[in-house]
Amino acid sequence: MNIVKITMAAALVTFVAAGCCPCKKYQKKYGKPLQETEWKMVQFNGRTFDAQDGYTVVFGKDNRLGGVGDCNRLMGSYTADNDGVMKISQVASTRMMCPDQAQENSFMQMLGSVDSYQMDGPLLILFSNGEMKAVFEAKK
Repeated sequence: MNIVKITMAAALVTFVAAGCCPCKKYQKKYGKPLQETEWKMVQFNGRTFDAQDGYTVVFGKDNRLGGVGDCNRLMGSYTADNDGVMKISQVASTRMMCPDQAQENSFMQMLGSVDSYQMDGPLLILFSNGEMKAVFEAKK
């Protein structure tokens, strides 16, 4: 039984190590930097999300966050490190009444709950307590 576990663990380590190089090449070729890229939300709370012009964020080099919800402009601050830890705080918006105000409110609450992120090529994935909350794609 222990031999099976050891063999499986060795296979997993080999698979992960072998998969690492192509991953890094993919990120280098297709990836976008976290900062100064406009990110458009394409998935929210586990569902495909298709917003025409809204639901974007930009992480500035000055640790300021900007973006657009359903119809309001968003602002806030953030910290992010290379290990995937992210904290978004002081999220605020303009105060226009949007056609889908409940969706925009959920979006803003999600941003405030983010504690980590991952980048995969042109995608930015935001997490809260280990649960994927949103996926963004770099706008071209």
